[in-house]
Amino acid sequence: MKFFTIVKAKSERIKNKNFQIIFDKTPLWLWTINRILKDGNDKVYVNTDSNEVIEYAKKSTNIIPIVRSQKHRNWELESKTKGSPVESMFQEFCDEYSSNDQEKVCLFHVTSPFLNKKSIIKASNLLDNGYDSVQSVKIIKDFLFKQEKDNIIPLNYDTNIVQRTQDLEPIFMSLGAFFIARSSQVKNTGKRTPGKNYPYGLNELESIEIDTQEQLEFARLIASLEFV
Repeated sequence: MKFFTIVKAKSERIKNKNFQIIFDKTPLWLWTINRILKDGNDKVYVNTDSNEVIEYAKKSTNIIPIVRSQKHRNWELESKTKGSPVESMFQEFCDEYSSNDQEKVCLFHVTSPFLNKKSIIKASNLLDNGYDSVQSVKIIKDFLFKQEKDNIIPLNYDTNIVQRTQDLEPIFMSLGAFFIARSSQVKNTGKRTPGKNYPYGLNELESIEIDTQEQLEFARLIASLEFV
């Protein structure tokens, strides 16, 4: 299996998010990549527009830098209307770095700092059991509803009785932690979740994603604990 991620030099919600220190002088992007590289001889391919990441990767045998194309740099400037170019980057990676169409490829995001590589390996085995792709999710079993004007619309519970949360129908929240498929599927569809998709539930720790300053501070606290 090949591992692929993207690292942006600039971010909007948290300034220099990918370069914020998580613990022991290690920036977020490297912290997460190191968890993927831990206990193995794998390589991580990093699509980036950051000179800092490129220069660091040049000195590493396990981190392969992919200089972001001008096409994708321009795309990011128009992301508010065109969306993220991440799927196009993933497809480009498979085209250029995966010659074996049956090879499993994993797109993960460095903003999920407590992602466990064992979870990725376990999830990838589902591609051998009838699924075309696997994506990380958070499984929510709680009372969920939406509001339409003044009306509350239940999504997974019966308002006629007070149900136990463990009896509720689960709802899946997509996480950016990882997406896994075979190279040919990504090449042919340009999607990170092609074909028959399996929602792979992560635990509370692995479900942590960093999008806000509060989440960053929480991740720093967790990272300082010995059990991580």
